[in-house]
Amino acid sequence: MLKVRHLEFFRAVVKAGSVSAAARLLYVSQPAVTKTLRMLEEEIGLTLFLRVKGRLVCTPEAEAILPDIERLFGSVQSIAETAREIQQGQRGSIRVSTVSMLATTIVARAVGEFRKTHPYVEFDIRALPTRHVVEYVNNNQADFGILDVAAPSGTLEVEEFCSAELHCVMRAEHPLAARKSVTPKMLDKETIATFGEDTLTGWRLREAFRAQGRMFTSAFVSNSTPVLCALVREANAVALVDPFALMGRSFPDLAARRFSPAVPMEPRFLFAPGRPRSVIVNQFVAQLKTTAHQLAV
Repeated sequence: MLKVRHLEFFRAVVKAGSVSAAARLLYVSQPAVTKTLRMLEEEIGLTLFLRVKGRLVCTPEAEAILPDIERLFGSVQSIAETAREIQQGQRGSIRVSTVSMLATTIVARAVGEFRKTHPYVEFDIRALPTRHVVEYVNNNQADFGILDVAAPSGTLEVEEFCSAELHCVMRAEHPLAARKSVTPKMLDKETIATFGEDTLTGWRLREAFRAQGRMFTSAFVSNSTPVLCALVREANAVALVDPFALMGRSFPDLAARRFSPAVPMEPRFLFAPGRPRSVIVNQFVAQLKTTAHQLAV
């Protein structure tokens, strides 16, 4: 079988002009170069050099195969460069499955920041329902997943993403916007929009009202934070939601205040157990954490 190393010796002799110069270039002995050239000629059945007046001269047959050899070494160099970029986290692909709220806010912002220093990295971002986020990671259709709340994940590895709490969202001119935090008592006469009681966050919220001795009544229920924020804008409701929607730029006319007592949201990363993580994936996970912290400040 033709060996790339033998072709490398031939190419070095052509470029250097002599066996001795090629030997110095390759850090080998002259006899090693001579022997390798002889082996290459036997492998391909062609005479590659003739000695004319004491000098090695390429035969026409050797000149005919030189372009293909140069293309080969160009490909080898390209592979080496790509491998180096992958090793350093400059090139690669990242597949993320997450819920739409995070996809359009923290994830999108993190991708924008990451591409400034990693312009050749490709992304495949899937905005999915919670159950499908878990399935994508389980089936190796994503390098990792991100959920906005704690949720059953089977055998997947779960890691903390960022700290988040339920927030109260209202129009910027609403009287509650002047408060640093909002309590259940302050919401007695408000039109409330929030998650259903069949969700973990919705259940925790209703427990917080009960602990404060307040009745809880919601006029609007949805599983979508953007929908609930839209109801704040259009129906003058007060939404009790995660803070992620206002981390983007979709609702500049709304204000968010902390809800007290605190209702944790617990966003989490999901990873397939035993599956190696690439350098580029680890770097992007770090970027996501940084972006989440910056947006939360």
